[in-house]
Parts: sequence; structure tokens; C-alpha cells
Amino acid sequence: MTIPTKTKAVRLFEYGGPEKLIYGEYDLPPLGDRDVMVKNLAGSVSRWDVKYRNGDLVRYQIPGRAPFPLPQQLGREAAGEVTALGRMVARFKPGDRVIGVTHPEDVESVEFARGLGNLSRNLAIPGHQAFGSYAQYLVRDEHMWLPLPADADYEQAGVTLWPFSSSHRVVRDRLRVRLGNTVLVTGASGGMGQATMQLAKLAGARVIATTRHAGKAATLRELGADAVVVTTNAESARDELRKLTGGEGVDHAVDYTGNHDLLRLVGSVMRLGGSLVITSEQGRDPLPFTAADLIRLELNLLGIRGARMNDMLTVLNLFGEGRIRTRIAARFPLAKVGEAHTLLETSPDLVGRIVVLPWA
Repeated sequence: MTIPTKTKAVRLFEYGGPEKLIYGEYDLPPLGDRDVMVKNLAGSVSRWDVKYRNGDLVRYQIPGRAPFPLPQQLGREAAGEVTALGRMVARFKPGDRVIGVTHPEDVESVEFARGLGNLSRNLAIPGHQAFGSYAQYLVRDEHMWLPLPADADYEQAGVTLWPFSSSHRVVRDRLRVRLGNTVLVTGASGGMGQATMQLAKLAGARVIATTRHAGKAATLRELGADAVVVTTNAESARDELRKLTGGEGVDHAVDYTGNHDLLRLVGSVMRLGGSLVITSEQGRDPLPFTAADLIRLELNLLGIRGARMNDMLTVLNLFGEGRIRTRIAARFPLAKVGEAHTLLETSPDLVGRIVVLPWA
């Protein structure tokens, strides 16, 4: 078989609107001794892609990580079939079904030795520091691929590993959710929100979701929420949340919005000794919590920065067993990734994730 040297792809050469995503044919890097070439059959469009495209990530400088470069090929997730191998690759063979590693670790780092491989330095994460999955063919080191469970659906694989592995770390390690706990999830209609609801339910928790759009409530219940609270009126939402918890407040909360008004609402309905994970931020305003709030509630305020290999492997097992699934909101061919970005930015009714199908 002739090994491809070019690929159809979408690349970003300057920050701006969706029109800055340039579809074309580009050179592939040469296949190194430890590299695997994959025919990419499914990937995703995420809000991180949109932030990167807009130039919003320029101000992020993670300790030990390279800055976000241009040009870039966005896209964190990928699933497909092995096409070609470097001469020293032994883990895969042509035709193998694989899924891209979304949270690599540096096994020689101090952070890895401390059990925090997600915080490893000197990493090049696909779609962040290295070229991502907006392409028909991808060339990456063999350790950047994992075997895909037999008979797994490629579309589902293309939107599963990033949100579910991050959410697994939230539910299992940061919050330590237990049977009978109540977990509040804001921003529940996105991929991370869906994943967190499902994993919290698997852990035996009761899940309450919030939304600003009443029309999403029925779908969020279908996705696993035991109750849905509409937050257009903060006072009414606070009363409803307190009623749902018998006046005690929620044991745990996860915020996927970064919205300060919503964070203020969440802080007002936390149980004594409760835990809140913050995953996003809007602007650089201080959090709407004071030292007195933390002391008064004995509140555990937590951050998260990605998942670890153990989280990914656990998620792949759950995925292979059919115990987790993502609602797909829309599908786009590679050439129309810009339209996918527009939909994600502008649609108030979107519930679920957007799939990119490079060969459609």
C-alpha cells in the first residue's frame, strides 16, 4: 500500500471568526520509527476549539507547557483505523481500530510520580500544542493511541474520551461522590455536563441539573438528571434547589459555565462541608466567594485540569460495556467545520456534542 503523504484538513493561520478555518490539502509529517498513521473517521468540535480560534487562549500559560501556537489544526478527539506504522511500532498493526489519547502524561515527570500525570509538563496535547484531529489522516507517536473496544461506534468514540475521562476525575477523585449523595451540575447540556451526570448516576448519586432554557429540561431528564432547575430567576431557582434537598443543600456541585451569577447561586445552596469543582471561567473577575463563606460552610473549593491515563482506561471499559453514551446534537463533514463552530457559538437550544466526519 502507498502511504499517504498529504491529507485534507482544516487549519487555523490567524485568530478570528469561523471563516479563519481554512480547508485544504496539506502535507503530512514523515512517518517516524515510533509513529502510527491513522485514517481518522470521527472527531469533535468543542468550545475549547472555539476559544482557540477566537484567540481567547493566548492569555492561558499553563506552567511547564508550551503556548498555544499558530498555525494550528484544532480538534482534541479522534477515532479511526491504523493505516501505516513506523518500523519500530509493535503495539498496533494495520487495520486496528484506535482512539486518540486526549490526556497524555509524561511518565518521567515529577507530577506523574506524585500520581498527577494530568499535570505533567513538557506535553504537546493534540489541538492545543500539537496538531489535532481536523484532518482525514493523523500521524502521532504510538503512545498517543489506545485500542478501541470491539464493535464500538466510531461516532460515539469521537466524542467520548475527553469529556468522560475529565468527568471521571471530577466525580471519583475531586468530589469522591458516594452512594446517596446529591450532585448539582451546571452547564449540563454540553459534553462534560452529560458525562458528569452519567458517571455520578453510576456512582449512586442523585443528580440535579440547571439550565437557563426551559426547553432543554425534558432532554436533560432523558440524559440522566433526576431534577432540572431553570435559573432565569435566581431567587426562584434557589428556593427550588433548597426544597429539592430538604433545606440541607447539595453535597457536591460542578460548574461548567464560569458564569458568576450562576456560581453565586451554587454557592448559596451548598451543604455544610460540601465540595464545589470549578472547571471554567469567564473573564478575570474574582470568584463570588469570600474567605468567610469558605469558613462558614467549611466549603471545599476545587479546580481540575484534565484527566489521567487511569481515567481514560476506565472510561474505555465503560464505553466498551455500553454503560455510557453521548447525545449527538449535529454532524458535519470536515469541509464545513466552520459551520459547526457557528452552530456551537450561536445556538441556545443545542444539547449534546458536535461530531466531525472527515470522510463524509
